Amino acid sequence: MRIIPLMLALFASLFARDLVPSKTHAVLNISYTNFQDVPQAHKKLVFVGQKNPNRKITVKTDQYGEASFLIPKEDTYDIMCESLTGPFKCGESPYVSIKASTGGLSVVFDDTRAELTGVTFKAGSAELVESSLYTLNQAIKGLKINPDVKIEISGHTSSEGGDELNQILSEERAKSVRNYMISKGIDSKRLVAVGYGPSRPKASNDTEEGRKQNRRIELSVIEEPESSK
Repeated sequence: MRIIPLMLALFASLFARDLVPSKTHAVLNISYTNFQDVPQAHKKLVFVGQKNPNRKITVKTDQYGEASFLIPKEDTYDIMCESLTGPFKCGESPYVSIKASTGGLSVVFDDTRAELTGVTFKAGSAELVESSLYTLNQAIKGLKINPDVKIEISGHTSSEGGDELNQILSEERAKSVRNYMISKGIDSKRLVAVGYGPSRPKASNDTEEGRKQNRRIELSVIEEPESSK
């Protein structure tokens, strides 16, 4: 599953808040926003060591979408962001060297949208291919973790074929995903299925690779509980 890409940018002029680096730990400051540069307040991030996967640091951003913490040196960290479909690897930190003291990361990620890469259908139909079920089941786990979120399931197609047929196909595929989620225990009132046909391409329809990218299913939050806003 591929989610909209994370962008990481190092910045060197951050200063720790009451934290002091040591021989074994550096101070890392993070700023977490979405793609509209809106701070992501009270969001959880997990840093998992690549050299030592048992090394996990969980942090939660403050009201300004920021957090400061001590991170063990001599490792690179996978960054796990919370998303619609549960924890998702949204990037990695630079290597934290033995000489590191204080530094920072700007994390940019949209946790209200997800493309369900790996969800495919039989050619020209809305019948799910069995290999799609793993991705869908992971998405369902995430939705169960966030039981008050209402989502839109959107179906998209390439421009091959007539617009009317593609519109119908996109709607039927979105409904197929919705029905599967309902069958696995997600309340039908939380799920809205919409088809957009070829009207919202993410790539050029002039190449087969582009057309493949345009045939997709996306999830997006359309209603969140007040406590998460």
